[in-house]
Amino acid sequence: MDPTKLFTPGPTAVPRRVQDAMGQPLIHHRTEEFREILRDVTRNLQHVIRTDNPIVVFAASGTGAMEAALVNATKPGDKVLVTACGKFSNRWAEIAAAYGLDTIMVDAKWGQPVEPDQVEEALRKHDGVRAVFTTHTETSTGVLLDAEGIAMIAREYGALIVVDAITSLCAQEVKTDAWGVDVIVGGSQKGFGVPPGLSFLSLSKRALEKIHQKGHPCYYFDLTKALKALENWDTAYTPATQLILAMRVALSMIREEGLENVISRHEKNASAVRDAVLALGLELFASRPCNAATAVLPGKGSAGDIIRTMESHYGVKIAGGQAHLSGKIFRLGHLGFYTETDIHTLISALEGTLIDLGINPAPGKGVEAAMRRFQKARAD
Repeated sequence: MDPTKLFTPGPTAVPRRVQDAMGQPLIHHRTEEFREILRDVTRNLQHVIRTDNPIVVFAASGTGAMEAALVNATKPGDKVLVTACGKFSNRWAEIAAAYGLDTIMVDAKWGQPVEPDQVEEALRKHDGVRAVFTTHTETSTGVLLDAEGIAMIAREYGALIVVDAITSLCAQEVKTDAWGVDVIVGGSQKGFGVPPGLSFLSLSKRALEKIHQKGHPCYYFDLTKALKALENWDTAYTPATQLILAMRVALSMIREEGLENVISRHEKNASAVRDAVLALGLELFASRPCNAATAVLPGKGSAGDIIRTMESHYGVKIAGGQAHLSGKIFRLGHLGFYTETDIHTLISALEGTLIDLGINPAPGKGVEAAMRRFQKARAD
């Protein structure tokens, strides 16, 4: 039996070339050979996130890089602002609470984005906010936030702007320097198609000035140590060597395809999935959907039954809702190196599942809608 096909919002499917890279013989990380690999990875990451700023790589999940960003950009008692509209954007607030920060919450209903004018209103009311922590793509709901607009407002009020772009990188336009973003956080297991365990962040000049001030006590995530090591293309502590080898190959694949083409492919795939979902009589959950994942209301069906049947009958793994949305939505991931054929596989499995469960959409409607979207994209 073929292995389960992964269509979750992360981790995403790992291409064969990336898998093969991890099977290479282990090399020592304190060698010129590895320094050259790290240099190559760093420069290609700069290309993806559109920055000339230094990038620090950690052997940690994206949450680790989020914590590193917060603990280095703030000091005890600082006032910070967090935009929250889902599980992962709220994680900024959870990390801030762990370090005793004075946190101002700007919330939106799950399924809707926090808007820049909400951030501006909060900053107008609260003086002395040191940093704004926001999320570009809220993975738990499939919502896209206006990171560029929020960054512009934060800078107008003199606050650092820190953006979780873990799920948006490669799927959405991210222009770190042009948008004036101080810290961008990314991870390996989303658009890069690399297994979990690698994260990174970029640091603007404003951010570098802040982290050199005395802040929270930390050890592994101390960016002053990491940046010192980076001067020689080294790491402060043992890196995840095989994941970095995998990332080098993934970044090479992105270069080969062209970053603009990668983003365009994600946009086409997302549009095709959304068209298919609507053609099947289902409803989108996000008011402003992103290109990485589509959150779907199950209509007459059960989200849990749909998820289980897609895997057991068709070998397709999708994701459910999280927190209070558990059992209420399901999420279709189309983030990473997915092709048009992969999307047709996903939609065919969803169609078949709905028929199996007696929801009975007209056979072929979803696939037809996706096909029309792809044909239109080719014609354009």
